[in-house]
Amino acid sequence: MKTNAKNRRKGLKITAIILGIIAVIICSAIVAVSVLTLPVDDSSEKAVSVGGLLKSETVDYKADSSEGLEKNPMIKILQVVWKFVAKSDEAVHAEQTPPENLTKKYDIPYIDDGNRYHMLDIYYPENATEEMPVIIDIHGGGWLYGDKNLNEYYNLALADRGFVVFSISYRLVPDVTVNEQLWDCMEALNWISKNMSNYPCDGKNIMLTGDSAGGMFSSYCAVLLQSKELREIFEVSDVDMDLTALLLTSPVPNMNTKGDYMMRKLYWGTDYKAKATYEYMNFDQIINFAQLPPTYLITSSGDTAHSSTIATYELLKSKGVETKLADYSDLRDNKKLPHVFSVLEPFDEYGSKAIDDALDFYRNNLK
Repeated sequence: MKTNAKNRRKGLKITAIILGIIAVIICSAIVAVSVLTLPVDDSSEKAVSVGGLLKSETVDYKADSSEGLEKNPMIKILQVVWKFVAKSDEAVHAEQTPPENLTKKYDIPYIDDGNRYHMLDIYYPENATEEMPVIIDIHGGGWLYGDKNLNEYYNLALADRGFVVFSISYRLVPDVTVNEQLWDCMEALNWISKNMSNYPCDGKNIMLTGDSAGGMFSSYCAVLLQSKELREIFEVSDVDMDLTALLLTSPVPNMNTKGDYMMRKLYWGTDYKAKATYEYMNFDQIINFAQLPPTYLITSSGDTAHSSTIATYELLKSKGVETKLADYSDLRDNKKLPHVFSVLEPFDEYGSKAIDDALDFYRNNLK
């Protein structure tokens, strides 16, 4: 009996040690996450374009609609993940050499409120002597990450092929919800429509493009441009713009699917069910409000949004939209081409080919 009691005490001691170690690990992780997600001043060299991680004495980054989201543990984890993705993207960009002989106009406010996310860049060939077709790009980043700088090299690659390229930023979750992000995108399109004449733009030919989450925004904006009813529901501006083509790279336009309950609350707000937009959180719920322009989709065998892109293609085809799918199964260094490969590495052999193929589609549909 003494031996059994001794063994029990030993077992309890070991259990207590294990639980103590687990508690220390959990506490350390909580502290680390808390430190990594502390907001920094937007003028700091340490500032990173991840939602909720910027602060300012003059700019109010946070909207009332996203109240409480910044405290959500899942948001905290995603913020840390995207901070590491940002470092990885910086490393990828550092290995690339963008083209020269391009005019570059940086940090033009489309809303003059001092918010760094309410700005756009413009690129086009130097010494342009004639009007050129327009491309408007909306970057991706999982709704929580990135700004126009993320796609700078991609947009330079587009401009280098003879286009005027507008690259826009928009506010990020958890500072705002998807509703405000769409409002930002439409405000940017509104500014572009009113200011294109100041640049060598062929305003009759405009292609809207976006990758990943940006693909969602681009597809939604393409419908909002045509539907007054939806503009009133989403409370966005009426924009005088007709699209010649739509380019969607690995789009993820459906956000009201099974298993996405937590993500819906994070992106659309905790009160998303009470909003007028609740019935329109999937692309198939809004597509009938417009006749979309010819649409080109890019995906790859290593694309995390491969099934989403295929589903979007099938939906567009079923609605009679002129649609082409470029599904790249090539291997690069014996690895499958990853998510938005043509955007991240536009000067790579595979990225360059994907861009050329997409722009051929646009040129074939020019008015």
